Amino acid sequence: MDHDDTIRTGAGTAAVALELQGLTRRHPGVTALDGVDLTLMRGEVHALAGENGAGKSSLIKILCGADRPDAGRMRLFGEAYAPQTPLAAMRAGIRVVHQELHMLGELSVAENLLFERLPRTRLGLLDRAAMDRRARELLALVGLDELSPATRVGTLGMAQQQLLEIAKALSNQQGNPHEGAARIVIMDEPTATLTPRETDRLLAIIRKLRDDGVTVVFVSHHLQELFEVCDRVTVLRNGRHVATQPMAGTSTGELVRLMVGRELVERPARVAPVLDAARPAALRVEGLRHAGRRDTSSSAPTIDFSLHYGEIVGLAGLVGSGRTETLRAIFGADRAAAGRILRDEQPVRIASPRDALAHGICLVTENRKEEGLVLDMPIRANLSLARLGAVSRGGLLRAEAENVAARRMVGELQIRLASIAQPVRQLSGGNQQKVVLGKWLLRDPKVLLLDEPTRGVDVGAKAEIHALLERMAAQGMAVLVVSSDLRELIGLCDRMLVMSRGVLVGELPRAQFDEEAILAMAYREYLVRPQEAA
Repeated sequence: MDHDDTIRTGAGTAAVALELQGLTRRHPGVTALDGVDLTLMRGEVHALAGENGAGKSSLIKILCGADRPDAGRMRLFGEAYAPQTPLAAMRAGIRVVHQELHMLGELSVAENLLFERLPRTRLGLLDRAAMDRRARELLALVGLDELSPATRVGTLGMAQQQLLEIAKALSNQQGNPHEGAARIVIMDEPTATLTPRETDRLLAIIRKLRDDGVTVVFVSHHLQELFEVCDRVTVLRNGRHVATQPMAGTSTGELVRLMVGRELVERPARVAPVLDAARPAALRVEGLRHAGRRDTSSSAPTIDFSLHYGEIVGLAGLVGSGRTETLRAIFGADRAAAGRILRDEQPVRIASPRDALAHGICLVTENRKEEGLVLDMPIRANLSLARLGAVSRGGLLRAEAENVAARRMVGELQIRLASIAQPVRQLSGGNQQKVVLGKWLLRDPKVLLLDEPTRGVDVGAKAEIHALLERMAAQGMAVLVVSSDLRELIGLCDRMLVMSRGVLVGELPRAQFDEEAILAMAYREYLVRPQEAA
């Protein structure tokens, strides 16, 4: 199709923001992009959909200057566009909220937000007052009003850092257009760790950007979000362009078929297991106060709950409610301020992850790339990493034993790969997550803790992970899951524990699951505290 700087759409004539023709990118043994054509309009929200490994990340890397195509051409607002660096893309007006966070942990919130354009005084010195003022404006934009600009980013959770990434991408929206004010904002899984409240705020920000004439490319495996905010959708599959069409008139089923090339079989509703009342609880937590709580006095509320063999329990709550801190305290990754942990009703001392592993407790962390995997090591090495003793003899690694164990996990978890010898960073997000799960399953855990186990995972891989967890529970494992996707917890879990501001505020059996009731519990401490303070 021959384009100038406009294109005729169903709504009339609109300016073309970005046009891609024949974009191709090859890696050793795989074609990441195969002749992809795509046209983005000025002031539209355009969904980019596809399974993990479909080519979305490769396309985004090229758009933001982090990679270059082997063939094809791009035009940005009518001009040839071929960024050689991310800085060149930013100066051209393309900003990216990456799925993987790029915060500098040792710097403050304000320094991270304004790193690329720190305000200066007339003498050229850092204007800290202006930096603090602008940082507070950006924090308010994404709902982090309570966060101090002076807070060190390394102390924040994944969800808060994700919101900072979004604020950082918008930090120059009121700047000089010639200094790189965003004209196209690409958001790659920005809601993966956000709760409904934060997600709603982000979708409102996206609508405001569209109204201001900014083009937004939105990637999310939460398909309902695409239908809520997007004007058109482009589907990629195996590196190829499958379809571009309006969201209006597209059904969820049709979109899934376009993405995966097949019908997804809907899982039957989970039936709560019949627990053996005579069997001791797999895990019991008594009087726990993790060190992350502001109030660690002896009178502060504690966290108390039990987890039984054969059940899947959800841990729900808002961002910052203490869900992650609770899991890390149980696993010994962070110090607990108080409390004790019992396994099979026997008190155990867990001062480190090594202690937790010795007692059959494993944790799938929310940040797989920094805490779950060694990206440059082979898949087989990552799978055996947590159980080296089983594939070693006399302190020496037995390559064949490692290969056998790795192939078994690859088969059981249906990990899609070229070879168990390839670096794990070459896998899609969903398959990387399966490697993390496989690493722990090789240890045959009795208690499995999972923090956001399907973050950044496509619908097909998510269904496979859910089926795997149900299978593990059916075999007697005790499973505790944290997820910001409340619908995921409702569909997967037998019981629900709800946290608010570091306090366990409620527990519901499956028969009483109700999204509104769970959210009301999650907000409880946030609503009560101001009244108490008054």
